Amino acid sequence: MKTDELTGKLNKYIERREILNNLAKSTIKNYNTSNKLFISYLISNNINDINNDNINNILENYMIYLKKEKTNSYSSINKYLQHIILFLNTLELAINIQLPKDNSKNKKIKYLKPEEIQEVINSIPKDNIRDRTIIQTLYRTGLRVSELANLTKQNIDLNATEKTIVIDVKDGKGGKDRTVYIDHDTLKLINNMIYKRTRKGKEDKNDYLFIARTGNQLQTRDIERIVKKYAIATDKRLAKDGIKSNHENKLTPHTLRHSYTIYLLNVAKRPINEVQELLGHTNITTTQIYSKVDNETIKKGYDKIEWD
Repeated sequence: MKTDELTGKLNKYIERREILNNLAKSTIKNYNTSNKLFISYLISNNINDINNDNINNILENYMIYLKKEKTNSYSSINKYLQHIILFLNTLELAINIQLPKDNSKNKKIKYLKPEEIQEVINSIPKDNIRDRTIIQTLYRTGLRVSELANLTKQNIDLNATEKTIVIDVKDGKGGKDRTVYIDHDTLKLINNMIYKRTRKGKEDKNDYLFIARTGNQLQTRDIERIVKKYAIATDKRLAKDGIKSNHENKLTPHTLRHSYTIYLLNVAKRPINEVQELLGHTNITTTQIYSKVDNETIKKGYDKIEWD
């Protein structure tokens, strides 16, 4: 297979997956990006042909490149290679490589306690309602960052008066729709955010809930940068008071999802099957990982034991 033929083959492959498998747009984008980067690697290294004799060696060298040159985690490398191998299998190439062992699944899940998240919120300027709303919504809904970025005004009743408000998540992970909930205080923040950008006769350019100052939809990377900015700001602010913190290392949109999950299971004591539905986990064993995390809760429980 000539390398210069791969892009055309990839476009047809992506189209088939999108239509026949009905995958989420974010999933299709990830498949496309992983394979385009691989094709660029082939071109930049003057690899003009891939076949059964060289493909496994090429893939092994690509994994080394991703680790040494691009400093990707093993989790990311495995994800990229899985996308690439699925595509290459359609070209009837004999793939026979072993993906690197990913020990990240054995690592302790990073999360923040409610008071640590509050410190982050305290670091956001009071007039920056959008950024405050982003972080609070991530924490109080457990949404994935891509799901937050894709929320529109139609996904939520902005005029709701109930204590708990429904958010309809459309086309989430795996192309699945699901329902999550927010509290009325967070809805009030959302409405204040919208009011601030639409006052004095201004109009939103689109229906996305979270937008950039240009009026365009905030992308996942934009949200990740916003969260990281306030993680760093929080560490600096607390350091001035002689308090050592590690928000920069711990805080991401996904650790806010972790924090939400641990709060529901270990503090709010919500049933695990209920939390599974809120998170959109297909398998309950994925949710069970979080129920084993909070050692402080375990210690407090042990403290209460009366030994005869």
